[in-house]
Formats: sequence, structure tokens, C-alpha cells
Amino acid sequence: MACSLWYEPSINTVRKAMELCRRVQDRLEEADVTLVTQIIHYISHCQSSLDMQDIDRFRSGEYTEFFYTPTTIVCDRECIKLLVQSILSLLFKSNHAISQQLTDKAQEIYALNPSAFLPLLFDICCANDDDTIQILNTVLLLFQERPETHVFFESLQINPHILFTFFVYRCGSSHDILIDLLLENDSDFLSYFHQYIIYAQKDISTFKSSLTYIDLDTIQTILINTIRVLEGNGFPYNTKPLIKRLTQLQDQLFGV
Repeated sequence: MACSLWYEPSINTVRKAMELCRRVQDRLEEADVTLVTQIIHYISHCQSSLDMQDIDRFRSGEYTEFFYTPTTIVCDRECIKLLVQSILSLLFKSNHAISQQLTDKAQEIYALNPSAFLPLLFDICCANDDDTIQILNTVLLLFQERPETHVFFESLQINPHILFTFFVYRCGSSHDILIDLLLENDSDFLSYFHQYIIYAQKDISTFKSSLTYIDLDTIQTILINTIRVLEGNGFPYNTKPLIKRLTQLQDQLFGV
């Protein structure tokens, strides 16, 4: 199996092998037990090989994957991102035993520095819009379709609301990033955002309790401004369904 190539000295070989494993898992009907075992082993390998300087280098905004050639480790930011994507793919098809294995390992990592976990996840796995939308949408789908995976995310203090509000917080706590993404023709953000708003409407109490990074007043301002812009011209699609959902969410949150 390609997992054996994860320990090769060439970082390009490691990346390609990880991507191949993820693609194969995506096509399988069930979670690959061997892949689960190899992921857990590889995480342990990273724990013993990486120090905080390595992690900080991966997180740096000046980090350039193309020019970075590690000499003492076979891991970089792209490898960690692929590893996270593989774990999320496994969760869609895992049984209880596999989910518990992944949960135990995730909790071990999270416990090292709980307050830094979410910023680290975004720094490494959300370097561009497409990767960010993929993470947001995948976690939302898992919460909708695989309730048994909730324990995995709870161990990391993550749910769709925390991810979304942290994303908005990281982008300036304003409506600007939402509008920018909603204007993109080739983005999956519209589909994700519409489904997330529906999900939030069904789970208002959890939404409110998840507001760690931004407060209700900020949410209200973001909703008002987003609706106002959507009501104008300039969007390449009918904005009325989204406006309706956002208005309903606003009414539920603030009793308008």
C-alpha cells in the first residue's frame, strides 16, 4: 500500500503517496482499517519528529511549499492537510471502533495545547478559499449525515458553528468575506453557506452557545449588512432564497 511511502526521504513522494491514499479511501464503501492504523502511526511519528519551530514554520504566512525541503523530517504543511482530509474521509465511512481510535488520537493532540488547536488547524489546512470551504462543508456534512462522529469533534471542541464563526473572526468579523465568496462563480461557498444557515436555524441554542470568537451584536451586524448587499444587484444568481433564510435566522436570533 502507498502508506509505506509516507516515510520516504522525498517530501514530494510523501505528498503524492498521501494524496493517493486519500483518493483510494474516497472511493471505498467502508473505512480502510490499514489506513486508520497508518494514520495513527504517522501522527505518532510526527509527534516524535516535529518540534514547535517546525510547526511555527508550517504556519508562517511566508511559508512556501515549493521551496521548502526539510532535511530531518518527512512532513510539511501539505502533508498535514492531506492527513486531515483523509481522517475526515474515514469518518464518513467508519464504524464505532475506528471512530474511537481516531478520537483517542485526536484528543491526545488537542490536549497538548487546546487554545492553539483551532488557529493551528486553520493556518495549516485553510491556506486558501477552496481548502477553507472544503473543511467547513465537510464538517457540516458529517454533523448532518453521521451523528455518531460528533464525539470525535466534541473531543476537539469543534462543531459547524464554531468553525464558521471562527472563520468569520479570522477574516475580520465583518460581512466582507461572505460577500466576496458569494460573488465567486466557481466557488462552492454559496451551496455551503445556504446549507449552513438552514442547519443553524434548526440548532439555534447550540449556535448561540458556540459564539466564542464573535458576539451576538457582531452577528447581527454581519447579517444586516449581508442581507443589504444581497438585496442589491450584481450577483450572478437569484439571491432571494438566501435572503429569506438569512432574514429567518435573524428573526430567530433576535426576535425581530
